[in-house]
Amino acid sequence: MKLHFGKKKPKIQEEKKGFIIDTIQEQIEVPMTTIYSPESIKDKELKNVPKKPRNYIEINIIKKIRVVDSFYIPSNIKKFHYKETQYKIDEGKIYLIPTKTGFLMPTSFYYEGDIVPVEPIDFKQTNEGITGKELSLLYDIELFRGLFPFNETKYNLWIVFFQIIAIGSFLVGIYFLFFRGA
Repeated sequence: MKLHFGKKKPKIQEEKKGFIIDTIQEQIEVPMTTIYSPESIKDKELKNVPKKPRNYIEINIIKKIRVVDSFYIPSNIKKFHYKETQYKIDEGKIYLIPTKTGFLMPTSFYYEGDIVPVEPIDFKQTNEGITGKELSLLYDIELFRGLFPFNETKYNLWIVFFQIIAIGSFLVGIYFLFFRGA
């Protein structure tokens, strides 16, 4: 077994140093902007995003340090750069996500790293079971509100009335079957 003390240690230290720099950078930069992408909008333009969200795309880069770098880019560009890598915008993989202020924001997700970083993440359902959207529709209370009227007492009297008639008819039928037939 050979030990190479001089070769592995600097690489690990460089990766740790890069992670520390990325972590510090995420803490000090303005939210929803980044210095790593020249196409990212600047902090002065952030006030325009809620006014016209269709003119921007929110990009979320999932970093190796398990931090998500989120920033906006103009929606008219088809490619953007993050660090040294060029990423493609695929319109089929842009999702509308509601924001806290009420508007829907076009959003796309990417992985940073060695695993084909130019393609966005696709959230297409690949199993044969029930999809998440269908499942959420099943648990929608509005779907059942028409089937089962909640807090409606006007039908209760009719139900009791018809039930009394049905039980009375049943008893009359038993009387004629067993006592009148003999």
